[in-house]
Amino acid sequence: MTAAPVRHAFTVDVEDWYQAIPIAPGAKAAAEKRLPHAMDVLLELLDRRGVRGTFYWLGPAAEEHPEVLRRTVRAGHEIGCHGWSHDLVYEMTPERFRDETRRACDAISKVTGAPVAAYRAAYFSVTRRSLWALDVLAELGFSNDSSIFPVVNWRYGIPDYGQEPRDVATPSGIIREYPLSVRQVMGRAIPVSGGAYLRIYPYALTRANFRAAERDGRPVIFYIHPWELDPGHPRIRFHWKPRLTHYARIGTTVPKLERLLGDFSFTTLKEVMDGGEARYRSAAL
Repeated sequence: MTAAPVRHAFTVDVEDWYQAIPIAPGAKAAAEKRLPHAMDVLLELLDRRGVRGTFYWLGPAAEEHPEVLRRTVRAGHEIGCHGWSHDLVYEMTPERFRDETRRACDAISKVTGAPVAAYRAAYFSVTRRSLWALDVLAELGFSNDSSIFPVVNWRYGIPDYGQEPRDVATPSGIIREYPLSVRQVMGRAIPVSGGAYLRIYPYALTRANFRAAERDGRPVIFYIHPWELDPGHPRIRFHWKPRLTHYARIGTTVPKLERLLGDFSFTTLKEVMDGGEARYRSAAL
């Protein structure tokens, strides 16, 4: 007998290209809106491959493009919340975070007619400085979060957090945390795949990372942004550090994603975690 193939989680942080970069509010307001086009490319690709995923929607994107959100729901994808401002959580107060998250959930639920149970922070910015956010999420009724990246990065990361899903006890109740996927290489955790890592890594390395996870019987939590499938979106100047990765090898996203979807099996984060692929542990906040 052969073991069933590991199903990996396909997740999407839904935001327009200008919502993900540090530019002035006036520049964002005047920016060309390209999310419908980018989502068309992504949704058609997933439909062609028969893949459903988990889509974390930014509140303003849901307000501005309700029909795109409805199309995502009709295609059978799981809907989560990606916050409102796309600012770093650890630079917010708990009060601001609570208000923004509630506002974003209301915007999403108004379109879908359903409550939102899944959350992912902008820039994976639940770090040691902002672990309090898990308590706020539990208070607001979220059942799970996928915001912690167990790596060293200039903008995010809790390096020693581990990648096993865990039930986190907060003062407001239990919330399940799904950390992003990493691979141990010479004693150092490296991101497995997703976002800029998919674009920058040679595809052979991405494939090797997935296969290593499968040998361990561990599902990968993969992530992507719609604007990464839209290499024609405007190129503007902003801080060199985020700009370096925002545009890096962006023309490679679609062909690499085509190969990835052909080589591995994907579904929603909920189905992966409810289907027995994941191993859990408990932890206190």
